[in-house]
Amino acid sequence: MHAIWDARSVSTDPPSERDPGDSGHPAVARVVLVLAWALAALALGLFVAARPEWTVDQWYFVVDLSDALIYGLVAFVLLRRTRHPVAWILAVTAIGGGIAAAASQWMILWFENPDLYGEPWLLSASGWAWIPGTLALVVVVPYLVRREPIGRPTAVAIAAGALLTTFLWVCVLTDPTLDEDGSAMSPLPLGGDAWASFIADSFQWQLRLLVVLGLVATADVVRRWWGRPLAERRGFGWLAIGAGLLSISFIPLTLPYDVADELPVAFTPLTHLASQAFFPAALLVAVLRQRLWGIELAVSRTITWALLTGGAIAAYVALVALLDPVMPSEGGARVVATALVVAAAQPVLAWINRRVERLVRGDATEPMRVVRRVGRRLGGGGDTEQLVTGVLEGVATSLRLARVGIEVPDGDGWAELASWGGEGGEPRRFPLLHGGAVVAELVVAGGPNQRLDARTLRAIEELTPVISGAVTLATTTRDLVESRSRLAAARDEERRVLRRELHDGLGPALAGIGLGLEAGRNLLDSDPEAARALLDRLIVEVDAQVDEVRDLARGLLPPALEELGLAPALEDLAERYRVTGLDVELDVGDLPAVPPEVASAVYGIAAEAVRNVHRHAQAGRCRVHAGLRGGLVLSVVDDGVGIPPGSPPGIGLRSMRERAEGAGGTLTVAAAQPRGTEVRVTIPRAALEPLGVPS
Repeated sequence: MHAIWDARSVSTDPPSERDPGDSGHPAVARVVLVLAWALAALALGLFVAARPEWTVDQWYFVVDLSDALIYGLVAFVLLRRTRHPVAWILAVTAIGGGIAAAASQWMILWFENPDLYGEPWLLSASGWAWIPGTLALVVVVPYLVRREPIGRPTAVAIAAGALLTTFLWVCVLTDPTLDEDGSAMSPLPLGGDAWASFIADSFQWQLRLLVVLGLVATADVVRRWWGRPLAERRGFGWLAIGAGLLSISFIPLTLPYDVADELPVAFTPLTHLASQAFFPAALLVAVLRQRLWGIELAVSRTITWALLTGGAIAAYVALVALLDPVMPSEGGARVVATALVVAAAQPVLAWINRRVERLVRGDATEPMRVVRRVGRRLGGGGDTEQLVTGVLEGVATSLRLARVGIEVPDGDGWAELASWGGEGGEPRRFPLLHGGAVVAELVVAGGPNQRLDARTLRAIEELTPVISGAVTLATTTRDLVESRSRLAAARDEERRVLRRELHDGLGPALAGIGLGLEAGRNLLDSDPEAARALLDRLIVEVDAQVDEVRDLARGLLPPALEELGLAPALEDLAERYRVTGLDVELDVGDLPAVPPEVASAVYGIAAEAVRNVHRHAQAGRCRVHAGLRGGLVLSVVDDGVGIPPGSPPGIGLRSMRERAEGAGGTLTVAAAQPRGTEVRVTIPRAALEPLGVPS
């Protein structure tokens, strides 16, 4: 009986993951809470009525009482939200602890008053009521706190733990051992001396197997923690420690009796009480860090209350155990322990509350901690994608968010710029402003079925200027990189055009002139007139090639553009093509000065467009107009044959488009009416503001 009583001090433990898809059992949760706390209140009332001496049995009474109070509340919170097996295990633990606590005190009263109700099932309940829930916490629950599916080896281990728990419980329920007065010590005594002997001989071996299976369950938690990415192993280290301590706390019950007798009387129950005080916190850390169920404010209050209650009970028992041998008066240890626990309650409550708030809400309770973490991410360097993603990771990690994303305007909708995290609950959107305009939106979501509380929302709103700055910096950097790439491509295209003109135009022309000069030299003696005529033709050809070279030079950067500005350069361009027979009508009005890079881009587009008209359009007339209409607008319209439908864009068109985009503008090419083609480039006013160009 003593061995069975000692085994009773197994730890009772907390909740586990929840399936976000289920809705829980609110009504059952209320029943479990009321029943567990009613049993705890009954046990306390019986304790006051019995006024027992403080022995090892009363330490086990404290363990059972803690089970009823703490796990009744935690089971209530879980069962309201989930139907996961861990919630039911906690409910069984709480009710079993309450029954065991009340039965132990009733048995003391019954010994003093034999006329009271004393059926074996009630008097022995302190030895069997705690077993199903408590042992399941040791050998089953650690496997169930997981996100991935349960594989075959894990299922076998869970089945082995459940089988051992059931077998040990059956042994205690059916033990036919008789008490000193010849009455049965169990509610369902079966068999005879052989069965009683088997139970007595095998009980320690059953507990040793329990320790082994508990350590195997702990090893499974360590396996899921070891070598995993940080997001996948958060909290599992604490769970592994808690599960290991629970298993180790049973080792004193597995020792030979002569060795166990050498241990201090209070060692075994205090070991159980300490491991059970730590395990709920460790399990809750794992559940909250892994986001295995939605978190609400009620959960943080539940954790605070449970930890404070369990800690107060454990501290009171430990102080009584330590002070009782040295106090001169009877009951003095209890008075001193009560005073110390009361004195420490307020600072301990504040300490627990701060850490629980940080566990549930992350750093939302300490805004400067969030700013420091986000600042470290912002200063971490890397490319634009790494910059934004790093900031989002800092925000999500600090505030315990399941997902954080940034979306930017894209036509009529929104496109995702960057994101961090996975699936979450209902998203909330926050505008990101820069210069008074919305440049993006921050999209945040908590865990499944989790509503973000006011403190977290306030912290996010305070962080939006920092995130907006990061987004603006990232997008500006990205645009700068893309602009540099476009400019480099346009420069390379210009070099290819220049190479083609030199290789296919000027090069062959100069080679022909050289051959003509050689032929003229050969004709000087035999036919001077023919030689003179040939030289005259060569002079004309040389003049033509000189004009081509000048055209190439002016097309790259005409002197008039650099010295006088865009309007005179366009006038020079029109005049050069008029002498070729193309009627170029120029309208620039009072075009003011524009930034050099814009002037160069607009002139290059105009030069390429007029060149195409001269070479390919078969046009007799071309109109060039440049003016300010909100921004700078340049149009080149001809009356030629137009662009055939379905024609692929050529090198010249790509070059014009790259120039326009490089200056921050847009280029369109469309059919003109009644015939011909219109090339139009629009440079926005923002690109003209450095020089104060009026709109």
